[in-house]
Amino acid sequence: MEDHRILARIVKDYPDALSDRKKLQALFSDFFPQDRLKRNILLMVFDDGITEEMQAATNLDTMALHRYVKSVSQGYGIKTESAEEAVLAWARAIGLSLDTEEAPEEGGETDSEVEWVEGGGENAYEYEETPRGIKLLRFIDFDDTVVTIPNMIGGKKVSEVGNHAFKGCVGIEKIVVSDGIEILGNGVFINCKELKEVVLPRTLRRIGTSDPTGCPKILGTMTKLEGTFEYTALEDVVIPDSVKYIGEYAFANCSRLQRVVLPDGLKEIRENTFCWCKSLREVVFPEELRVVGMEAFEGCEALQNVTLPEGVNSIEQGAFAGCRNLESIYIPDSVGEIGGGRGSGFIQTFGEPDDRHQNFTILCNAGSYAMNYARKQQIKCAKAQN
Repeated sequence: MEDHRILARIVKDYPDALSDRKKLQALFSDFFPQDRLKRNILLMVFDDGITEEMQAATNLDTMALHRYVKSVSQGYGIKTESAEEAVLAWARAIGLSLDTEEAPEEGGETDSEVEWVEGGGENAYEYEETPRGIKLLRFIDFDDTVVTIPNMIGGKKVSEVGNHAFKGCVGIEKIVVSDGIEILGNGVFINCKELKEVVLPRTLRRIGTSDPTGCPKILGTMTKLEGTFEYTALEDVVIPDSVKYIGEYAFANCSRLQRVVLPDGLKEIRENTFCWCKSLREVVFPEELRVVGMEAFEGCEALQNVTLPEGVNSIEQGAFAGCRNLESIYIPDSVGEIGGGRGSGFIQTFGEPDDRHQNFTILCNAGSYAMNYARKQQIKCAKAQN
């Protein structure tokens, strides 16, 4: 069997392995028992963060392929051909379309279309060079009311803003993230308490990452990935369609946030993404959404009516707990699980009965999983108006 088909099987049957290196390594030993070199090179691609980056993309163009191959071959000292084979195997396994013409993603921008904004370099930022470009580590200038994050420093492209780069910059009220920047790390703007407005570029692919660097440990062993915009004063957020991944707690405790437009193509609203956004009234969900994660909207007291898109298959534990003014939620027939996830099981999906709106109603179709769930939980249900 070809390598990419084996990888595709692993991705499909063991999706949690992509966030658990030990499990992935064990699976490689099972599926590639006689080829240690192949196992190691495939793990190099994973360890370099390329697999994670691919999961947030829809295609692989020649420029990205060259960047990935160069990063692996130079970073680990292996042959270019071997690195390219491993990168392509992962790309095919994840389901990326391979574009050898270097065409931009639909709705995206090429480097030639980007307006380059040169930054102050050592005067404004601590930064480091990575195979993907400049990574901004820390904003070290004084707070202006409006700050534009540059996409170029010293003639080199800025690709990422690292964890906690602007943490605690309480004087900033507006952030403009320049076109060309692709990743915002964990806690980038956490505790920027006066940050009311953010302009996100069409090149952005990830808000938050799985990198725990600098994030606190809680309960002894667990690491809380601090949200990119946690504890800010944002009021209205439109996330560009280029974004395929939004991390845990991304907008948690944004008490002034009233409206958010999620990007087309986003498949999962992750754990605690909007928890305790007490002013949140409107959420525009993407059609490709499949999972509403644990406690994703916990404590969103201003939510009154929610319509989940067709295709959602799971609403996890505590997703809408503490939404005291939620009068109705439409749950489509595609939902086959309510209350799952990795939690303790003590937090009900829609909160305790005493904390729900007195007229809280699940809107659904006759015979659906949602209807059966409502009956078991003694929640009022009504026919959905199609």
